Amino acid sequence: MSVCTFFASDSPLEPYSPPCDYPLHINIDTGTIDDGGADDNFFLHPFNCAGYSDKKYAVSLEWHYTEGRAKKLGEYIKNHLENAECLEIRHIWLNDYCEFDERPVMRYYIITAQELETSDIKHFDEAEIWNNKDKNRPSFYCLTITKGESR
Repeated sequence: MSVCTFFASDSPLEPYSPPCDYPLHINIDTGTIDDGGADDNFFLHPFNCAGYSDKKYAVSLEWHYTEGRAKKLGEYIKNHLENAECLEIRHIWLNDYCEFDERPVMRYYIITAQELETSDIKHFDEAEIWNNKDKNRPSFYCLTITKGESR
């Protein structure tokens, strides 16, 4: 049970790993992450999004937000939209619905690739899942980025 951010699309999404090794030290006791000051590394792993999106392809995002990483993700998204109509960024809680009294509150947003800014990516990275009065009902977020005009 944890928070997950993933990209979903009807077109295949390429997994991504940084081109070189970066130091990554996670201290669970203190809750700190030391990435050696790198500002451009993240991972996109294949992800089964069944039950969370109706899109066929997905990759989960593994990262710690920085402005440089958000810029690289923006480039990844815009490159993907050269051959796809849209891409979703979903920020969810991984869990079975049966543990909740009701389905999650869905929060949808739509923008175009031209409108996409790093602040949009940061907003989704920081979105609060358990922000409802009913703490048994999480909020799930979906930002749809289209390649065309906004609707």
